[in-house]
Amino acid sequence: MKRNLIRATTVGAALGVAGLITPAVANAAPVDENNCAKVSTPGNPAGWGNDFADEKGQAGKHSEVDVNDDDGSLQFVTTDATPRQASYHAAGRVPLADVAKKPLTFHKSEGQANWQIRVTGAETGSGDGFATLVWSAPDGKTKADATESDQWWATRDLPGIPMAQTATLDELVAAAGDKTVVDHYGISSQPTNKAGTVNVDNVTFNGCTTNFTATDVGGGFGSLENLFP
Repeated sequence: MKRNLIRATTVGAALGVAGLITPAVANAAPVDENNCAKVSTPGNPAGWGNDFADEKGQAGKHSEVDVNDDDGSLQFVTTDATPRQASYHAAGRVPLADVAKKPLTFHKSEGQANWQIRVTGAETGSGDGFATLVWSAPDGKTKADATESDQWWATRDLPGIPMAQTATLDELVAAAGDKTVVDHYGISSQPTNKAGTVNVDNVTFNGCTTNFTATDVGGGFGSLENLFP
């Protein structure tokens, strides 16, 4: 699966900075507990989506399936024709080192799901230092916690850590260098057998937790909760 993920997550680097289109509406300030998309709904995705040129049509969809609450989730459905899906949110170029200090969690149903953290400024030896840091959640319905895991890996060679070699996030942070920033974070699904369904909810990144719902809780104009810190 790593080989397929590497292929899928590095095409964007070949497109250059201009190809790294920001999904939906990005906030200029770094995402944290105060600048946070607290609720994402079908009518107001609150910055969640996938407009990357190399990942057209891969965004997940809001679903009525409950994972750990009773208001829905974000669903990824993969097939032979669409073997990978992913949804992202702009991170506002938060330093990668800051991200590693806080919990990185999400709830998931049965099915395959990964953290995807897209960075620039890393010591990759070429270009703008683009790489994706990836972590795959355990099988089964669970609260997936990647905070202290030693199963992170990068889609580019970093000093002392070859591409796809597993490590802790702290080790990847140190290898990437202190100029590394997170441009986008998100969840992907790319099961080995291609076909599958997984639902995720309550994605926590840098102190911000997003709850995905099946309905527009604020009415026809979407959720109003995202207007306030």
